[in-house]
Amino acid sequence: MNMRRRKLHYEYCSNYTILGFLLFVLMREYSSGVFAFHTRTIINYRNNYPSSSLGVNFKNDDRLEVSTYSNDENDTDCSSTTARTRDNNYGVFSSSLLSRRRATNTIVAAMTGISNAELAWKTAVATAATTTSRTELPTNTREVLESGRAVVIPNWLSITEIRELRRDAKQCFEDGKFKNFILSRNPNKADRAANDRWIMPSFAAGGGNLGPFADSTVGEFDVRQRFKAKMASVKALLSEELTGRPTLVDDERQTHEMEYLRYGAGAFLQRHTDEHHVELKRPNGSRLPKKPNASRRSVTWMVYLNEEWETATDGGQLRLHERARPSMTPVGARGDDLQIGWLKAMTSDQTEQPVFLDPFCNGPENETCMLYTTTSGSRRNLSSKPFANIALYLGGGDALARKLMIENSDYAKRLHLIDAPKSLVSSIGSNNNNKDYAGEDGGERIRDIAPQGGTLVIFDSVSLPHEVLLTNKERFGIQGWFHEHLGYS
Repeated sequence: MNMRRRKLHYEYCSNYTILGFLLFVLMREYSSGVFAFHTRTIINYRNNYPSSSLGVNFKNDDRLEVSTYSNDENDTDCSSTTARTRDNNYGVFSSSLLSRRRATNTIVAAMTGISNAELAWKTAVATAATTTSRTELPTNTREVLESGRAVVIPNWLSITEIRELRRDAKQCFEDGKFKNFILSRNPNKADRAANDRWIMPSFAAGGGNLGPFADSTVGEFDVRQRFKAKMASVKALLSEELTGRPTLVDDERQTHEMEYLRYGAGAFLQRHTDEHHVELKRPNGSRLPKKPNASRRSVTWMVYLNEEWETATDGGQLRLHERARPSMTPVGARGDDLQIGWLKAMTSDQTEQPVFLDPFCNGPENETCMLYTTTSGSRRNLSSKPFANIALYLGGGDALARKLMIENSDYAKRLHLIDAPKSLVSSIGSNNNNKDYAGEDGGERIRDIAPQGGTLVIFDSVSLPHEVLLTNKERFGIQGWFHEHLGYS
């Protein structure tokens, strides 16, 4: 009897010993981060204005405020400012590292063996749409983008990813895989230092489908593939969430651009926007024949790959020329009609409104352009009759545009063009480090983004002018654009 009791006691203790060991292993894995939440973003809007049609409250200095986070559970070399938090309040978003890695691996596997850069990307986005969590981006990403502001997410890449991508970028640059680029409207084309800007694109010159970024024989291709999978997840989410962009995932001829970016010491980039209405690109551009399935830039993004960047001495900030007051309706486009300007909020009871261009109004030949805004889904023309198309190509900035494009004096005095047509008026005040510059109409505000490694920046390609300030040392990043269908084609 005693022997039987001792045996039962031994088995009882052994079972608890095994259970204790299993609990120890689980706790160790949990503490190492395998089951840890990898992203914690706190969205903090300080509100003074009434709620907009976007469902977001704003004030003049509102931002999408994102607490920094580590994206790698093995990351022990992050900046001391990196904050890890498990607080699940204040509108945070989260997903497990394990599920994110599985999604990335699934997307990479789906692209394997596809040599065509566009086909590989479409496959990645389609796969991401079925594997990506809705919590991969801040909860108010849509509202911020559609208000005309930029979403800025620090530490979106882990320190390991930053170093792998920068190592690949630097080696590819040394191997001659980059090409120099100069904006067509840059007045300093002869300044070699200012134009020490280089890219390594996904697409070859002349419309080829295999540029060096997408070439499996160039550099560390697997590192770029994993990054591409992460960006495919971002596009899949934006394609579903953004308002009025149904063609963001359509089968266009080209649905994206992605490229390494390098600035040398002395380089900068003047103020510009990444996409324009086709009527601003050439006379009667809306009526000219388009390539089949032609696309345009819709969403701009960039990710920085620089460690130990001291903004005060190294420069190279991305300077955003946001509106001082955000838009109350979605920016960018209304159907085929792209935004070309703003109606400035002049009083506390007025709202900042995007202005769109319809080039097909009934009128005499070559007088078919109409500016309009929308309120609660209804269109409001800013004139009783269309204006001459040639007015879009006359220099003179806002002052001349107000005389030629709008007959209503109340609307005219509020009109501001995103970029002055075919002139460099919009560059006045740029590249002079004047943080008080408020644009030609006084309705803008400057917001500088330091090119710190791992930071992801996203904004509308049409509505937000931006520039890069003077860079004092070598600066690396990755930039790209999500495309959608080109109107009037």
